[in-house]
Amino acid sequence: MPTRATAADFVGTWRLLDYSFIHEDGVIEHPWGTDVRGYLLYSAEGYMSGNLSPANDWASRRARLTAALKAHDVRLAGRAAGRRDYIAYTGRYTVEGDTITHHVEASLFSNWVGRPELRYYNFEGDTLTLRTGPIKSGKHSIVAQLVWQRVP
Repeated sequence: MPTRATAADFVGTWRLLDYSFIHEDGVIEHPWGTDVRGYLLYSAEGYMSGNLSPANDWASRRARLTAALKAHDVRLAGRAAGRRDYIAYTGRYTVEGDTITHHVEASLFSNWVGRPELRYYNFEGDTLTLRTGPIKSGKHSIVAQLVWQRVP
């Protein structure tokens, strides 16, 4: 059985290497492609902050939003602006057993505020893998997986 981590093991800055969805049948999907950007910070005082996005989608996102606004299509503009192609949240964190919980205090998504975001963790050298529990996606479930590398 692997050794459990303490909060001190998480402290530092982590750079995003991979963001993927693992489907029930084992298929791995990269919803933002394979070129992603982001940082996850854990403080010794028990606070965390995470920001992540696709690396190259900003130009196409701006173009979709601009086109929708020029066409005065509020519905299309809402969809273009509301796509989950940027995730940002912050709050306290706690570590227990094989999980770390992010206690969301502020988020780009208002429905995350006040909600605990539980993640299963695994350390391998300077790499940290965080996984959600199963998330309902249509008729099936997926697990979101984020792989981070410690910044020296």
